[in-house]
Amino acid sequence: MSESVTDRWLSIGMSVLLHGGLIALLALGWWHFRHPAPPPTLSINATVVDARTLKGVGSASIPAPKPKQTPAEAQPTSPPAAQPEGPPPPTPDELAMREQAAKEEAEHQAQAEKELLARQQAEQARQERQQKEEQAAAEQATQAEEAKAAAQAKAKKLAEAKKKAAAKLAARKKLAEDRKLAEEKKLAEDRAAAERAARVADLQQSLHEDEQASAASGALASWQSAITSRIQNAWIRPPTARPGIKCVLNVGLVPGGSVTSVSIGECNGDDAVRQSIQTAVYNASPLPPPPNGIPFPRQLIITFQPTS
Repeated sequence: MSESVTDRWLSIGMSVLLHGGLIALLALGWWHFRHPAPPPTLSINATVVDARTLKGVGSASIPAPKPKQTPAEAQPTSPPAAQPEGPPPPTPDELAMREQAAKEEAEHQAQAEKELLARQQAEQARQERQQKEEQAAAEQATQAEEAKAAAQAKAKKLAEAKKKAAAKLAARKKLAEDRKLAEEKKLAEDRAAAERAARVADLQQSLHEDEQASAASGALASWQSAITSRIQNAWIRPPTARPGIKCVLNVGLVPGGSVTSVSIGECNGDDAVRQSIQTAVYNASPLPPPPNGIPFPRQLIITFQPTS
């Protein structure tokens, strides 16, 4: 865990106070060494006497006679030796105590400096370790951010690639659908055009045939009667045929009058009658040509009513 600002300032304050205390102790020891304590003074025992007491004593008592001095006592005494001025020099014990105190103070100071250096080194190591941890954490955070950014960029790139691929696929599908719709539309238009052309051709053909039929209605009536007679001559009446047979025939022809197809529409005969009439039409081929050089129609509708 990283040290807070309050703890850091508290450590700095305690270090400053410890250094200040050591400096004060060193200054106090130096002052005692430079200014030793003054020597002890001699005390004098004295008794206070009142003056009245001294008067009474002088009047009442008689002083005793002085004894005779011996020759040795009569010699004058030598004056006392002069006392040196200033404080007396320290004794050997005091010097030893002072040296021991200075030694202990130096050891204490060395120990304090050693402990202070150890604490400073420990604090510096802790700060360096904390700085390394913070730097490693910052690097890890940076690497995590870079990895996250790279992952986001990769995901974004992949999403864009998928989006582009989906857009291309959608464009291809739309193009294919447009082509298919265009082809279907063209085919429908072609079929419609072909049907219109066929209807126009049929209409023109029908008009032309109608015109020709109108121009030669009498001749056509005779021609149709001849065709009906020829089919009837080729018809073999089946046993199931009843009187009053009437069938509508759709006959396909070629320009030479040969019959190419026969289909029976409304007919009141049974299957045997139908089959016999269809066979008779094929047997009557080729049919007689139309009058006045009129060409054979491609489709001919004939109402077949046998007389017997």
